[in-house]
Amino acid sequence: MRVWRVMLLVISCLLLVGCSRTVTQIVNYGDQMTVSVTLRGNIDVSANRYFMVLSDNQNFKVPLPPPDQLDTAPEFIEPDMTPQTGSLEAYFTNFFSAWSGYVVLDTTGYTLVTGPFVINQAPTREVLSTLGSINTTISFDFRLGELFATVPDLIYFDIIAVSWPDGAEKVPADHLPSTDNSISKIQGSIKTVADIEDPSLDPGLDIINCTVEIQ
Repeated sequence: MRVWRVMLLVISCLLLVGCSRTVTQIVNYGDQMTVSVTLRGNIDVSANRYFMVLSDNQNFKVPLPPPDQLDTAPEFIEPDMTPQTGSLEAYFTNFFSAWSGYVVLDTTGYTLVTGPFVINQAPTREVLSTLGSINTTISFDFRLGELFATVPDLIYFDIIAVSWPDGAEKVPADHLPSTDNSISKIQGSIKTVADIEDPSLDPGLDIINCTVEIQ
């Protein structure tokens, strides 16, 4: 009986030693997104607008450049705008209802616009920063908690450059080539998306690279 007791004691000690060597991996989630977009030419906010649309929905959509645009929603407008053609209802049905929010770069600088978006209701807008120096790089950052009530495991996004003439249709000119751009909320995650140059586009509308990082 004493031998069995000794053997049980030895086995128990071995199990305890084995358990003590188990390492629990800690996953840190980031709270800030940093974005850098490179254009073929300089930013031109007097003639163009630049958007980053974000969503927790993999199936979200944005108005696309010709020839892929929808006849019922050919423009890229913001939720509180009236389209030149098509119905506002079509934009909410096809696009805005699945957006978590977006960042827009215009003459005032970078602005974060948060959803959910409701027809005939002005969305919440927050100025992130001024435009800064004019060059080929769009650069900004924001806190994820400012956009998402609950930050999803995967954040889906697209970058869109839009021609913005006064009193005329705001037609999207370029966006990221993939329809499934996403990044994990884990701290240190980086996603880089390259786009080929398009000589037919104005250089200030031609997206050639985008890098998104979670910090």
